[in-house]
Amino acid sequence: SSVMALIGTGFTPYVAPTQTEIDAELAVSVRAERNVLLLEVDAYVSNPLRWSELDAPTQALWATYRQALLDVPQQEGFPHTPIFPEEP
Repeated sequence: SSVMALIGTGFTPYVAPTQTEIDAELAVSVRAERNVLLLEVDAYVSNPLRWSELDAPTQALWATYRQALLDVPQQEGFPHTPIFPEEP
């Protein structure tokens, strides 16, 4: 009983997270990873000098890659099995 006096008794019982809560946290994590990749792409494609140095086919590859990154959350199985596109 002296131990209880030291640590107290005002604790709420542990409640395991629901699958929905776990999925939401995973989605946040996957989106964060995707956002880092988008920042890298945007630093390149939003620079007019760098962008103008690329030929049209290369610009199309980068535009397609960027859109694929944006579409990651719409993939079937998201957030459990995200497939990140390969950088051109």
